[in-house]
Parts: sequence; C-alpha cells; structure tokens
Amino acid sequence: MKKNLATLFGALMALTLLASACGGGGDDPSAADQAVIDAIAAQIGADGDAPAGLDLNCMASAMVDGLGGTQVMADSYGLTAETIAAGQEPDTVVLSVEDARTMGDASMDCGMGSFILAQLAGDGMAEDDASCLLDKLDQDAIRDMFAAEFMSEADADRIGEAAEDTMFSSIIAAIGSCDLDPTSLGL
Repeated sequence: MKKNLATLFGALMALTLLASACGGGGDDPSAADQAVIDAIAAQIGADGDAPAGLDLNCMASAMVDGLGGTQVMADSYGLTAETIAAGQEPDTVVLSVEDARTMGDASMDCGMGSFILAQLAGDGMAEDDASCLLDKLDQDAIRDMFAAEFMSEADADRIGEAAEDTMFSSIIAAIGSCDLDPTSLGL
C-alpha cells in the first residue's frame, strides 16, 4: 500500500498527459463541430493510453469548446477535422490561464474523478477511503495540474507548482478528515 500516494500522483499525471484532448462539451454540436470532436476523440483513443472510464467524446467536446469552437480552431490554430485526423495535435495550443482553467473545469465532468478513484482503489486502498480522499482533494489543484498543460511555460511552471503544493496539503488534511492510515498513502 506504500505506493498509494505515488498512484494518486501517477493518476493525476496521467490526466495531465491527456490534456491534449480535454475540455467541456456543449449541447448538440453541428455536423462540422461533431467531425472535429470525432477526430479528437479518435486521436486520444488511437494510442490506447486513454484510461478506462474517461469519456473521450466528452473530453473532445470540451477541447473544442475550450479552444473557442471549430471556427476559431481552424482560423487561429489550423486545427480542422482533416488536420487532426492527419496527426496535428491540439495540445500545441497555448491558452491564457483563465481559458485553460475553464477547459480544465469542464474536463472534470468527463470521468476524471472516477479514473482517480479506480486508480486508488485498484492499488489496494479501500474504496470508501479512496472516495473520501478524492472528495477532500483540492479540486482547483487537480484542475490546475491538468490546465497547466495548455498554458505558456512560465504560467504552467507557476500554476503547476502551486497546484502540486496545494494538492500535497489537501492530501495531508484528508488523512485526518478521512481518518486514513498515513502508511496506506506511503507517508
């Protein structure tokens, strides 16, 4: 069980690696929007690294919304269904801190919590303990660790470091709140 804390951070880092495919979906997308959403979802799932339980369509929809919609994606970044299908990746786009955080917030609705919970429970932590821990984690820090992947390098360093510090503090606080055995987290 000593690796539960490492598993938690590993799960969070896996989510940041998926940042090239996340954001928040709208209602009924147009046919053009859906083509881009489908291309992004296919790109995310193509390498087989997408964790089970993540809604790839939701993540792709969130990406399209977070990048301003398909017209902005095409005009500003050259991202179309065709260029994405040909291998151009949306993770090269640099967003403002606010826009990256908005996309990160939307992505949290795509199964990330379930993924983190499954990682913790799968590593031997009791499901109730894992659920309590996840509930107590600073959700803004989770979002910021994810969103930093879409920020400028300077913003990503600043925001990412602060998010890691906040995350560690929230883990320590959760130990008491959830009555967890610190050794079960590898502390």
